Parts: sequence; structure tokens; C-alpha cells
Amino acid sequence: MVRRICLIFCLCFVLGATLRAAPEPAKEAGKNIVEELKLFAKTMGAIHDAYVGETQLRTLFYSAVQGMLNSLGDKYAQFFDPSTYELLKMHMRGEYAGIGTVLQITDGYPEVVALKPDSPAAKAGVKIKDRILEIDKISIRGQSLAEAAKLLRGEAGTEVQLLVMRPSKRKKITITVQREKIEIESVQDARIIEQGIGYLKIVHFQDHTAKQVESALRELDQQGLRALIIDLRDNDGGILEQAVELADFFLPSGSKVVSVRSKIKEQQRDHATMGKAVSHDVPLVILVNGKSASASEIFSACMQDYERAVVVGSQTYGKASVQSVVPLDDKTAMKFTTARYLSPKGRMIDGVGIKPDEVMAATGAMGRDADLQIVKALELLAKKLK
Repeated sequence: MVRRICLIFCLCFVLGATLRAAPEPAKEAGKNIVEELKLFAKTMGAIHDAYVGETQLRTLFYSAVQGMLNSLGDKYAQFFDPSTYELLKMHMRGEYAGIGTVLQITDGYPEVVALKPDSPAAKAGVKIKDRILEIDKISIRGQSLAEAAKLLRGEAGTEVQLLVMRPSKRKKITITVQREKIEIESVQDARIIEQGIGYLKIVHFQDHTAKQVESALRELDQQGLRALIIDLRDNDGGILEQAVELADFFLPSGSKVVSVRSKIKEQQRDHATMGKAVSHDVPLVILVNGKSASASEIFSACMQDYERAVVVGSQTYGKASVQSVVPLDDKTAMKFTTARYLSPKGRMIDGVGIKPDEVMAATGAMGRDADLQIVKALELLAKKLK
């Protein structure tokens, strides 16, 4: 078994080496890696064969991967076990198969606090304030929201049975819901605030973000959009390509959005707008704060470099790096930093962040005032529209 593990590792290394031509130093490093893998296999074999308790080779391997990631000093490095890996894939896809409820724990049970419009739960008769007592006849009293959500998710087209307590009727009701694909909303709010000034709140960059923004902009255009506030506060980023596609709405075709610097040849490139989106030349203000990171910083820095938008708020988080997700098998994966981003003008954002053009807090000293950053954005845009 140990020899087989070593062989698998060696094959993986050879396969990785074929992806790009390796210079002589890399070939020498490859020989060193093979020697280290032999030592690793010997260590794993000794523990598995001689440890007084029971051991699982795969568990030992996962622990070793976690140890390697910890040794990097990379705060973004992470090992994904089967449950966290599934959540990661769902988050990146921007969709999942479920019933479309928003839950909170009340008195030990998940309570429905919101329903996605036209969701499977809404169509099946689930109501707001329903408390879920059982899922497929499994009591969920005392379980976490994550555990309850996992039971509610499944394959699209399959059914899940809920036993709920409906406070308005003071009785238990059994409801069968057929799971469907649910698209996670990146655009949380889109509306005209005043005098043709639109407001667009983007909470994350995932697979469907650009499509949702395009739909929101179309609706705002129909309502007479003349200027736009893009709110990226608390947006911790997501998929780089979606930030590039967002820039496509506001910049000419061929405009550099971000440069990627990496050891990996395939990652090292400049990303530019493609002219695929309908251009919007309306005045822009972008709102950011200390939790704006990654893809939201890339977009903001790009708009700032081209003087296409005024950035308002507080210093951003300063995470402009690429974390590559590497599957280990069909159930687990690891993530670590493989590249860093530079703005179109070559600014380093990672570890530094973006300083807004207009630095200010969101609220007054006592925290009871209106959102001062939105007030400032409205003021700036009103001047541009005069």
C-alpha cells in the first residue's frame, strides 16, 4: 500500500510537469521532490503499520496536507474536508439544489425568516415563521443552521419532507417539497434612489454575478438611470473573471482591468474588457470599506485608475491575491496563494488596500445618523448631473 501511495504521488508529479516545459533547475527540483516523497511514504507506512491504535491512510494523508499548508504561513491556505468542499463549490457556482428558505435558530429549531420568491418552499406552502421540527423524519432540535441546511440540500428533483410547527395555527404540519436549483443572489438591492441616481448593492462575485448585474442595469435603464452608486461594502470578493466582466459594463473594449503575477505561466496574464456588455457611460461612485476585498478591490482599483468612478468610504481590506483550489480527490481539496494582482497602473493592492478618493465613515460619531457615505455619493453625483 505504501509503495502504491508513493507511485501515485510520483505519477501526479510527472503529470504536473507535463503541463509546461520545465527549465533545468525545475527538473533538479523534481528529483528532490521524488526523494522527499519516498521519505513521506516511509513515514506514513511506519505510522500505519506500527501505531498501537487504529489508523486510516487517507486520514493520515489529509493531516499531512493540513500540516504542509500550515507551514506556508499563508493565511488564506486551507484544507477542505468533504462538507466544506461541497459548500465551496456551491458558493463558487452561485447555485445549489434546495428549497429556497432563509433560516435562523429560534428556541433550538430553525425558523423560516424569509422565502425566495417562487421558491420550491413557497410553492409547497411553507410560510414565514414556520419552525422546522424534522427533516425527512430526523429531529433537528439543537442542530446548527449548517447541519439543517445540509439536510435541506440535495439533488434537484428529489423530495424532502418537513415537519413544521406553524405558530398561527398552533399545530404541526407535514409539507413535502421538491428540491430545485436555487441561484444565489449576488445583487442584493437595485433601485433608483432619487433624480435618476441608481443604487446597486453587490454582495459577492460568483458565476452569475455579471448576468445579475446586467439584468439589474437593464431595469434601472428603463427607470431613467442617469448616474449610479455601486455598493461593494462588505463584499469579500470571489471570482476574478466576474470582476472583469463587471468592468466591461463601464469601460471601452480592450481596457486592462488587472494584471496577474504568478510562477504559473497559465495564470500570468493581463485581463482586459472584451466589449461584450452594453456600455454604460453614466457617472459612477463606488462605496467600499474595510471588508471590501479581492475581486471588489480589483474592480474598484481599476475604476479609480481610469478615473471612471469616485471611490468613497474607508480603506479596503488589502487582499489582492489568487488562491488556487486544487482537488485532492472527488471529495476534498486544498487552497493556497499562487499569484498576486496589480491594478492597470501597476499598483500593488495586496497587503495595502485601496485608499478611497473620499475617505469617510459610514455613520456619525454616535452611530445614529444616516449613511453618510451614500449621502456623499448622492452629493457627488448630483453635481455631475448639473
